[in-house]
Amino acid sequence: MFYPGILESQVTIYLFSSMICRINNHNMKKDNVHLSTVSELLGELKKYKKNHWDDCVVAWLKDDEVTFGVVGMGNDKDGDLRIIVEVVDDVLEGFWTVEEVISSLECKGKDARVYLAGEGLYLAIDSRGCIFTEADDDDVVGCHVTVFGEYEEMPQKAPALGKAKENRGEIIALIAIIAGSALLVFYNAYTLITGTGGPVLESVLYIVGASIAAAVCGLTLFYSKEDRR
Repeated sequence: MFYPGILESQVTIYLFSSMICRINNHNMKKDNVHLSTVSELLGELKKYKKNHWDDCVVAWLKDDEVTFGVVGMGNDKDGDLRIIVEVVDDVLEGFWTVEEVISSLECKGKDARVYLAGEGLYLAIDSRGCIFTEADDDDVVGCHVTVFGEYEEMPQKAPALGKAKENRGEIIALIAIIAGSALLVFYNAYTLITGTGGPVLESVLYIVGASIAAAVCGLTLFYSKEDRR
């Protein structure tokens, strides 16, 4: 037996999605800045994989004594790799570890240039000498960074590792709801036409409710696909 209330609660979960902000690149001049490459970061970071694989990767801004943690990464329109960072407060939670950063970097072009973006700042990694160093007191592996530009809006936060599986699960759930709703509409329409079902009003309500659920899920699936482009 199908219960509209259950379908309503399932659909409601997917009605709330966050808006994605775009980066303003007008105040970033990468051509005049020395940027490390993916290959350089991998070579340095792999030194810490054995003993510090679960330590968080951070960046220290020298002048302001601010610490940033990695929350995602993705290529920008120029093909350079943008690592998204957020300010670390007191607790190291939700930031990428050495193992996670290495796994993601290994999927990128080795010659791609790398910079950081977070809190309205574009940051270049200081590659003089060793890029990374460990801070055992804080269980982190970090690098020093300098500011080379600013932006007005927060960049899109790339999904952390493991989010891809969650996104696939949401898509599968949406498709399942759409398919179930379609079957429910077909079944109740059939029983309504043949007169083999329950009360007419009940069948009509099922058809209307299932149609609305399928439409909402279909639109949610469509616009979530548009946002990921």
